[in-house]
Amino acid sequence: MDIGHIKNREQAIDSLSGYTQARKDELDKKTLGKGLVKSYLLETVPANSHEPDIELVFRNIGMPLGRIDETLYTVWNTNEKKHFGFLEKLIPRHPVIYTMEDSKDSDPLVKRLVDNTHELDRLWISGWTFDRLWQKVLEINPKYRYGRLAFEHQSIFEVDSDEIDEDDDIEETEKSESEEKAGLYVESRASRFTIVDKLETIQKSLPKLQENYYPLHSISQLRFPSTGRGGHDFYYNGKVINRSDSFTDHRAHLLYVLKIYKGATEDAEQKAWYSIEKTTLQLQGKFTTLHGAPVVMKFGEPISTQTFEKWIASTFQRKRNRFRLWGNPIRLGTNKVHVYGADRHLWQSIFLEITNKHVVAILPKGTCGNTIHRLVTNIQRYIDPGVDVWIGEQNYKDLVSRATDKREIKYEN
Repeated sequence: MDIGHIKNREQAIDSLSGYTQARKDELDKKTLGKGLVKSYLLETVPANSHEPDIELVFRNIGMPLGRIDETLYTVWNTNEKKHFGFLEKLIPRHPVIYTMEDSKDSDPLVKRLVDNTHELDRLWISGWTFDRLWQKVLEINPKYRYGRLAFEHQSIFEVDSDEIDEDDDIEETEKSESEEKAGLYVESRASRFTIVDKLETIQKSLPKLQENYYPLHSISQLRFPSTGRGGHDFYYNGKVINRSDSFTDHRAHLLYVLKIYKGATEDAEQKAWYSIEKTTLQLQGKFTTLHGAPVVMKFGEPISTQTFEKWIASTFQRKRNRFRLWGNPIRLGTNKVHVYGADRHLWQSIFLEITNKHVVAILPKGTCGNTIHRLVTNIQRYIDPGVDVWIGEQNYKDLVSRATDKREIKYEN
């Protein structure tokens, strides 16, 4: 869709609304001919940091913005010489890209965008966060509405191959945009399970399924039913697909989830940065005492030495790794390393102790709390679906629950 003629917010919303309605009609008739509206939720900097010039950031990576108003822009794709979509600074710290491109084109482009600038990161929605959002879906929707949950755990560090392909970093968030059927998908190094049913049916069945099959704690996608037809599919890496008939309802759901996420991130930062707790780590041959609450991620069972070695090599020997970390691991024995490193988002310091039983992270003041979400999300997805996470004495799941229960965070269409 050509958006070069759009001059104001009303025209932009009208164009996205009309496009959304047309695609929903095609979905209902199973004749989808164009890409659905997709939103990519991004992270910039903590509230106490200097906000980057978003226009400069995008210009430097070959995607210049065209200002429509103070918070809304068009996004130009220099390589393709066409508009990619819109960018809206929906709330401070969280810009959102809206695009009508097919996922096969938009997913790699957004990945390259984030990889090529330290000022931006994705939203990382862990299985534990999705679990709490699922409870909100049940609270704000009639139980006869249909919902969708997808689960995914990839044991990529347990494979026999000596190398992990660079292409594995391009995540597949869906089988296809028009697919709605549920089922079990078994692929190379991956198992996916999707449930599509009435909310009341999923609510009754899910606890027992998760009890009997531990990987189902690694929720990778959740659908919020729309106030009209269809719904909004949220993925673990901040991608959201609008399968409803309303763009305004889609935007309202984005705003609702972003407020919850922002609240959880800021609470995590307050705990990790300002705690009076002290943690002693051996860094560069010396024992160092660091201030701040440690983020402790305990595995249900120890991982194998082979898995541990492949995980460390994949993370710290490759520039672009899933955990978006940099550092030189210091060996302290079999299945144990310390890392005095940096988070590639904002290049802030991070201190890590990684063993086959746990990960301990210390985030100095200024290190983005989004790092915690990224660590938890990727550990659930690739190492341990049921990893137990604490920030000091605060359980991570309880922290997320408090964020979703704040009175000022309400769904408003």
